[in-house]
Amino acid sequence: MNIRGRKGGGGGALKELKIPQDVITWCVRVAEGISKTLRAEIQKYNSTLETLRAIALNRQQINLQLIEIKEALSELEKLKEGEKVYKAVGRIMISRSKEELIKELNEKKEALEVRLSSLQKQEKLLKEQLEDLEKRISRKLGGKGGLPKTAG
Repeated sequence: MNIRGRKGGGGGALKELKIPQDVITWCVRVAEGISKTLRAEIQKYNSTLETLRAIALNRQQINLQLIEIKEALSELEKLKEGEKVYKAVGRIMISRSKEELIKELNEKKEALEVRLSSLQKQEKLLKEQLEDLEKRISRKLGGKGGLPKTAG
């Protein structure tokens, strides 16, 4: 089969592109062979991948918050009894006792660790689902055969 097209630019010379029939047949077979279930699995794979990315981002944010809390707790431990401690609330600073802040930070730390554990479990499950989808999609595509080799 020949496909004719104009070269870019002004010359007007025609260029002929020869595509072997077996390549065209293979392309048509693959295009027709992508079933609705395969398309659905590919869409599920893509949406699962996006969910995994969102969870990974959320996990990273929680890890950063945990680092900040641990640093704050470390600094609070260094303070002597009776030294003034302030907490930022919006655009203002509020005086609090060292013990109140330590308690509050430890509670927040525990809540974040629970959330982090949950995200790690979700991430593991999603990775397993992705591996399963990859295998199923690969099996379905693998049955179609590879691109035919052409001489020349």
